[in-house]
Amino acid sequence: MIEHFETKWSFGADPMDPQASDIALEAGTSELTAQGMLSASWAMVEAFTGKTYRDTTAGQVIVKVSAPMVWTWPRYPFPEELTFEAYAQGSWVQHAETYIPSAGLIELEPFTLYRIGHTTTTPGATVTPAVEQAVYNLTLYQLLQSPARREFKSQAAGDSSLTRETLMPVFYGSGAGAMLAGEMRL
Repeated sequence: MIEHFETKWSFGADPMDPQASDIALEAGTSELTAQGMLSASWAMVEAFTGKTYRDTTAGQVIVKVSAPMVWTWPRYPFPEELTFEAYAQGSWVQHAETYIPSAGLIELEPFTLYRIGHTTTTPGATVTPAVEQAVYNLTLYQLLQSPARREFKSQAAGDSSLTRETLMPVFYGSGAGAMLAGEMRL
Protein backbone atom coordinates (compact mmCIF):
# COMPACT_ATOMS: atom_id res chain seq x y z
CA MET A 1 0.00 0.00 0.00
CA ILE A 2 1.25 3.48 -0.83
CA GLU A 3 1.50 5.67 2.27
CA HIS A 4 2.87 8.83 0.66
CA PHE A 5 2.94 9.99 -2.95
CA GLU A 6 3.82 13.32 -4.56
CA THR A 7 5.00 14.24 -8.04
CA LYS A 8 6.68 17.11 -9.84
CA TRP A 9 6.96 17.23 -13.67
CA SER A 10 8.46 19.54 -16.26
CA PHE A 11 7.18 19.28 -19.81
CA GLY A 12 8.29 20.45 -23.20
CA ALA A 13 6.05 22.26 -25.65
CA ASP A 14 2.63 20.97 -26.66
CA PRO A 15 2.54 18.97 -29.91
CA MET A 16 2.36 21.18 -33.01
CA ASP A 17 -1.09 20.09 -34.20
CA PRO A 18 -3.86 21.04 -33.88
CA GLN A 19 -3.18 24.73 -34.37
CA ALA A 20 -4.67 27.24 -31.93
CA SER A 21 -5.39 29.64 -34.81
CA ASP A 22 -7.68 27.09 -36.51
CA ILE A 23 -9.57 26.45 -33.29
CA ALA A 24 -9.86 30.18 -32.52
CA LEU A 25 -11.31 30.86 -35.95
CA GLU A 26 -13.94 28.14 -35.61
CA ALA A 27 -14.80 29.01 -31.99
CA GLY A 28 -14.93 32.76 -32.57
CA THR A 29 -12.41 33.52 -29.83
CA SER A 30 -8.90 34.91 -29.56
CA GLU A 31 -5.89 32.80 -30.47
CA LEU A 32 -4.50 33.33 -26.96
CA THR A 33 -7.67 31.92 -25.40
CA ALA A 34 -7.63 28.99 -27.81
CA GLN A 35 -3.97 28.29 -27.01
CA GLY A 36 -4.70 28.21 -23.28
CA MET A 37 -7.60 25.82 -23.77
CA LEU A 38 -5.52 23.72 -26.17
CA SER A 39 -2.82 23.28 -23.50
CA ALA A 40 -5.48 22.31 -20.97
CA SER A 41 -6.92 19.81 -23.45
CA TRP A 42 -3.54 18.13 -23.91
CA ALA A 43 -3.30 17.69 -20.12
CA MET A 44 -6.84 16.28 -20.01
CA VAL A 45 -6.14 13.83 -22.85
CA GLU A 46 -2.97 12.71 -21.07
CA ALA A 47 -4.93 12.09 -17.86
CA PHE A 48 -7.65 10.26 -19.80
CA THR A 49 -5.37 7.96 -21.83
CA GLY A 50 -2.55 7.47 -19.33
CA LYS A 51 0.00 8.51 -21.97
CA THR A 52 2.15 11.64 -22.07
CA TYR A 53 2.17 13.27 -25.52
CA ARG A 54 4.49 16.13 -24.54
CA ASP A 55 8.18 15.51 -23.89
CA THR A 56 8.86 15.08 -20.16
CA THR A 57 12.00 17.12 -19.55
CA ALA A 58 12.29 16.27 -15.84
CA GLY A 59 10.31 14.36 -13.28
CA GLN A 60 10.42 13.55 -9.60
CA VAL A 61 8.32 11.25 -7.45
CA ILE A 62 8.47 10.99 -3.68
CA VAL A 63 6.88 7.74 -2.54
CA LYS A 64 6.68 5.56 0.56
CA VAL A 65 5.06 2.12 0.73
CA SER A 66 4.01 0.02 3.73
CA ALA A 67 4.73 -3.39 2.15
CA PRO A 68 7.17 -4.67 -0.47
CA MET A 69 5.72 -3.96 -3.87
CA VAL A 70 6.43 -3.67 -7.56
CA TRP A 71 5.28 -0.19 -8.55
CA THR A 72 4.81 1.32 -12.00
CA TRP A 73 6.33 4.71 -12.90
CA PRO A 74 3.32 7.05 -13.30
CA ARG A 75 4.19 8.54 -16.72
CA TYR A 76 4.20 6.63 -20.01
CA PRO A 77 6.37 6.46 -22.11
CA PHE A 78 8.73 5.37 -19.34
CA PRO A 79 12.18 6.97 -18.94
CA GLU A 80 15.22 4.90 -19.90
CA GLU A 81 16.86 5.41 -16.52
CA LEU A 82 15.92 6.72 -13.10
CA THR A 83 17.83 8.01 -10.09
CA PHE A 84 16.96 6.64 -6.66
CA GLU A 85 17.49 8.32 -3.31
CA ALA A 86 16.28 7.31 0.15
CA TYR A 87 15.69 9.63 3.08
CA ALA A 88 17.96 8.63 5.96
CA GLN A 89 19.07 10.56 9.04
CA GLY A 90 17.81 13.90 7.77
CA SER A 91 19.13 13.85 4.21
CA TRP A 92 18.69 12.17 0.83
CA VAL A 93 21.30 9.50 0.04
CA GLN A 94 21.87 7.48 -3.14
CA HIS A 95 19.97 4.21 -3.13
CA ALA A 96 19.86 1.24 -5.51
CA GLU A 97 16.57 -0.29 -6.63
CA THR A 98 15.57 -2.55 -9.50
CA TYR A 99 14.01 -0.69 -12.44
CA ILE A 100 12.77 -2.31 -15.66
CA PRO A 101 12.52 0.54 -18.22
CA SER A 102 10.51 -1.35 -20.84
CA ALA A 103 7.68 -1.91 -18.35
CA GLY A 104 8.29 1.03 -16.00
CA LEU A 105 8.41 -1.34 -13.02
CA ILE A 106 10.26 -0.48 -9.80
CA GLU A 107 10.76 -2.73 -6.78
CA LEU A 108 10.15 -0.76 -3.58
CA GLU A 109 10.92 -1.81 -0.02
CA PRO A 110 8.56 -0.92 2.84
CA PHE A 111 8.99 2.02 5.19
CA THR A 112 11.58 3.77 3.03
CA LEU A 113 10.86 7.27 1.76
CA TYR A 114 12.12 7.31 -1.82
CA ARG A 115 12.88 10.24 -4.11
CA ILE A 116 12.90 8.89 -7.64
CA GLY A 117 13.64 11.07 -10.63
CA HIS A 118 14.91 11.41 -14.15
CA THR A 119 16.86 14.28 -15.61
CA THR A 120 17.04 13.25 -19.26
CA THR A 121 14.19 14.15 -21.59
CA THR A 122 11.71 11.35 -22.22
CA PRO A 123 10.04 11.77 -25.63
CA GLY A 124 6.26 11.90 -25.67
CA ALA A 125 4.05 9.15 -27.06
CA THR A 126 3.24 9.20 -30.77
CA VAL A 127 0.33 11.51 -31.57
CA THR A 128 -2.00 9.56 -33.83
CA PRO A 129 -4.57 11.27 -36.09
CA ALA A 130 -7.30 10.12 -33.68
CA VAL A 131 -5.55 11.81 -30.73
CA GLU A 132 -5.04 15.00 -32.74
CA GLN A 133 -8.72 15.09 -33.73
CA ALA A 134 -9.79 14.32 -30.15
CA VAL A 135 -7.73 17.25 -28.81
CA TYR A 136 -9.19 19.52 -31.51
CA ASN A 137 -12.78 18.45 -30.69
CA LEU A 138 -12.22 18.69 -26.95
CA THR A 139 -10.73 22.19 -27.17
CA LEU A 140 -13.46 23.44 -29.49
CA TYR A 141 -16.20 21.89 -27.34
CA GLN A 142 -14.86 23.53 -24.17
CA LEU A 143 -14.56 26.93 -25.84
CA LEU A 144 -18.11 26.72 -27.19
CA GLN A 145 -19.58 25.37 -23.94
CA SER A 146 -17.72 27.72 -21.59
CA PRO A 147 -19.78 29.41 -18.86
CA ALA A 148 -19.35 32.79 -20.58
CA ARG A 149 -21.19 31.46 -23.64
CA ARG A 150 -23.95 29.57 -21.88
CA GLU A 151 -27.31 31.13 -21.17
CA PHE A 152 -26.99 30.36 -17.48
CA LYS A 153 -23.67 31.74 -16.34
CA SER A 154 -23.26 29.87 -13.09
CA GLN A 155 -20.78 27.14 -12.45
CA ALA A 156 -20.71 24.93 -9.39
CA ALA A 157 -17.43 24.61 -7.56
CA GLY A 158 -16.16 21.07 -7.39
CA ASP A 159 -13.24 18.74 -7.46
CA SER A 160 -10.71 19.89 -10.02
CA SER A 161 -8.84 16.58 -10.17
CA LEU A 162 -8.40 15.09 -13.60
CA THR A 163 -9.59 11.48 -13.55
CA ARG A 164 -11.28 9.47 -16.27
CA GLU A 165 -14.53 9.54 -14.31
CA THR A 166 -14.62 13.32 -13.90
CA LEU A 167 -13.56 13.89 -17.50
CA MET A 168 -16.15 11.53 -19.05
CA PRO A 169 -18.95 14.09 -19.57
CA VAL A 170 -16.78 16.50 -21.56
CA PHE A 171 -15.10 13.64 -23.46
CA TYR A 172 -18.52 12.17 -24.27
CA GLY A 173 -20.00 15.52 -25.32
CA SER A 174 -17.08 16.42 -27.56
CA GLY A 175 -16.75 12.97 -29.09
CA ALA A 176 -13.12 12.80 -27.91
CA GLY A 177 -13.73 9.72 -25.74
CA ALA A 178 -14.69 7.55 -28.70
CA MET A 179 -11.63 8.69 -30.66
CA LEU A 180 -9.31 7.89 -27.75
CA ALA A 181 -10.68 4.38 -27.07
CA GLY A 182 -7.71 2.74 -28.80
CA GLU A 183 -5.20 4.92 -26.92
CA MET A 184 -6.17 3.90 -23.38
CA ARG A 185 -3.61 2.44 -20.96
CA LEU A 186 -5.33 0.42 -18.26
